[in-house]
Amino acid sequence: MHDGVAKAGDYTAAMRATPVLSRRRVIFAALGSSATWLPVARALAHDAEEVALGSLVDAEVAFSDMAQKRGVRAAFLANFAPDGIVFEPTPVRLHEAWAARPEPADPKAVKLEWHPAQAGVARSLDMGYTTGPFALSNAARPGVVRHGVFFSVWHREGSDAWQVSVDAGIVTPDEVDFVALGAAPRPHFAGARAIRAQRKRLLDLEMQPIAAAKSEHGGVRYLSLLADDVRLHRDGMTPLVGRDRVAAYVGERINRLEWAPIEVRMARSTDLAVTYGRARETVRDGGARAASYTHLWLRERDGRWRLAYDIATGPGSRE
Repeated sequence: MHDGVAKAGDYTAAMRATPVLSRRRVIFAALGSSATWLPVARALAHDAEEVALGSLVDAEVAFSDMAQKRGVRAAFLANFAPDGIVFEPTPVRLHEAWAARPEPADPKAVKLEWHPAQAGVARSLDMGYTTGPFALSNAARPGVVRHGVFFSVWHREGSDAWQVSVDAGIVTPDEVDFVALGAAPRPHFAGARAIRAQRKRLLDLEMQPIAAAKSEHGGVRYLSLLADDVRLHRDGMTPLVGRDRVAAYVGERINRLEWAPIEVRMARSTDLAVTYGRARETVRDGGARAASYTHLWLRERDGRWRLAYDIATGPGSRE
């Protein structure tokens, strides 16, 4: 992400941005709120969620500010969890990978600017996500700016500080307007918790063959996995929004998907989870390509998991 800081420049160093939304606007967009009269218990839960969202947005803003003052390397090492994952473009543990690399001569030669545009938290308030645009520049190449969209999953224990758990993103042709994308997806499940069972459920789901094209038979239908307001993040394009639009885009290009999950990280409330791993895509001409993926899964009121963010990183090497 950095020439001389680390080699995540292909992803991380291309994953953060400039448009600044006030904290209130970020929280409003994340909640998709239209305030109405609520029973007291629901109102208190809503208030707790807004407080947690505010603290998460504050953590992302402080992370970005640190990167401007101290440089990318110092900020990332300070804000990632000890087991935090970054994509280069395959997933690695940031602390292990970056600690082994020499520090750059000028820690601020690579400038990474970003701000959260949307955010969401689990009902248990221990896990959440932030996303927004970024801009990357390098003092060695004045006037050259790369734009993209970052996606970060955060975790905390109790009242401890938020830390980045998984960080993935894409490069985009231009700066992305998040207002045009609509309100951020959010979980709706409020039932009983069974974290081990739900982890297994997601792993089993991702290990099944996925039929992307309408003509493909066998396996789980990609369309059936998607949330109504799903986001598709792919390098070189603005994020796509909406179940039918995302399914059509993927189905026109890919016959079949095979995901190989490495890990599931889940909120205690079992309504929000992130998975990451490697993907194999069988494309329409019969060939195949490999990539790395990050999925954010949110749970519906009926308990079904729905894919809210489908993010693929790296160029997708041809097999």
